[in-house]
Amino acid sequence: MGPMMKQRTILASWLALALVNGACGDDGSSSSGDPPQGSGGTGTGVQQGSSSSSSGGGGSPAGGTGTSTATGTEAGTTGSGGAPPAGTGGGGGDEPPVCNASAAPDVGKLALAPVVTGVDRLVYAAQPKGSSDWYLVQQTGKIRVFTGGALREENFLDVSSQIQLSTGAFDDERGLLSIAFPPDYATSGKFYIAMTPTTGTNMNRDVVLEYQRSAGNPFVANETPSKTILRLDASAVNHNGGHVMFGPDGMLYVGTGDGGGSCNSDKPGGSQDINSLFGKLLRLDPNAPEPYAAAGNPFDGSAARVWHYGLRNPYRFSFDRLTQDLYIGDVGQDSYEEVDFVPAGVSGLNFGWAAFEGDHANTCNGRTLREGTTDTKPIVDIDRRRTATGPFRDYVSVIGGYVYRGTALTQLRGVYLFGDYTGERMGAIMQCGTQTSPITQILKNRDPNAPNAPAFARQGGLPTFEDLTAIVEDNDGELYFVANRNSLVKIVPEM
Repeated sequence: MGPMMKQRTILASWLALALVNGACGDDGSSSSGDPPQGSGGTGTGVQQGSSSSSSGGGGSPAGGTGTSTATGTEAGTTGSGGAPPAGTGGGGGDEPPVCNASAAPDVGKLALAPVVTGVDRLVYAAQPKGSSDWYLVQQTGKIRVFTGGALREENFLDVSSQIQLSTGAFDDERGLLSIAFPPDYATSGKFYIAMTPTTGTNMNRDVVLEYQRSAGNPFVANETPSKTILRLDASAVNHNGGHVMFGPDGMLYVGTGDGGGSCNSDKPGGSQDINSLFGKLLRLDPNAPEPYAAAGNPFDGSAARVWHYGLRNPYRFSFDRLTQDLYIGDVGQDSYEEVDFVPAGVSGLNFGWAAFEGDHANTCNGRTLREGTTDTKPIVDIDRRRTATGPFRDYVSVIGGYVYRGTALTQLRGVYLFGDYTGERMGAIMQCGTQTSPITQILKNRDPNAPNAPAFARQGGLPTFEDLTAIVEDNDGELYFVANRNSLVKIVPEM
């Protein structure tokens, strides 16, 4: 997806891998689109992950130690106000467990169970507050509802007339990318979508639109949007961000890509310019007057919607429902993928792109930080260069996940999971204040040559787990994967 994917590489021809809806990693320039070569990170905090069922392995078939960096975060700059209210609670109880970042999380035995399968070009899924229904987002422009164990035949929303995805050497990053429901959806009927149309007046513009549930059928929305909340200038076809969600403070958060091109070339300097909406995490109040800037944001004037900046392609981000800390999966270019961490209520941080890629300066020559600012370091820094040798070296587009706050998997309580669009391994960490644990590697699929390595067993006839476009959370704090561009699967204990 524009914001998410990287150009998909056909190894033989070095074509770019564009995360079908996962996070754009590259641009289509001659400096981009290298075959996935390296991830595992370089730096501190490296330790092989353990599992109650493992013999000390971290998920590597060879049993080797990973090299993914897990560093502490910097304080960065703090915006004024805007701190989310305390105590949203979670599915796993109201008191946080003792946090321990001294060792890699012991994730135990895990499995994936099917929820719904066979939904073409599925990229995202979400539940309204208080509901067990799933709203399934198809990149091609349709949203369908899975309720009562069945997929409804009619579309909840259909904007497919604005989307004609390219096919061929790379996956188109544009299209319909996500949906968000405000806390009062049950009464207001309002909801929000993020999309990058491929035709019409909004062609190649990243937009956020407000829609209304129809009065006659709660499973069908009105065809025409009631508001345009955000409309960016037309830009390159990749790095579209595309994630919208409501935070614990009831505000609408929007991730925007840097505009595309190699080293932010389509919108030069946009990520570092707070007056530009590219390469940002925005905090909006859809009920406020235009331009819908939320009260308490750290900047004024034309930057009043900006919450954080210096991002390349924040394809997926999330809030810990218990602590309200923020985690951002920011897709890198050719060299490094990263996960960023922000303590609850902190705003105005600069994550460094394009002066920094991950924790590394000058991967884009000559780029500088906004004057008077410092780079906020990622908590996960994954090396995916050609020369990389770590267990995550096959990463191409990091998919930010969630901190687990459910009840079914007590060993995961407080653990943050992340993954990659096509990479073979998921990662699990504990973030305790400014301390980040070593990373536990979890294989997407069992390796018969490493039977004790942490991995996801598959239940219910699920096929091999390959593509990952989103990690999502239900109202009880349980976690799910949007897998293989067609399925929603739940993480469950292995039986």
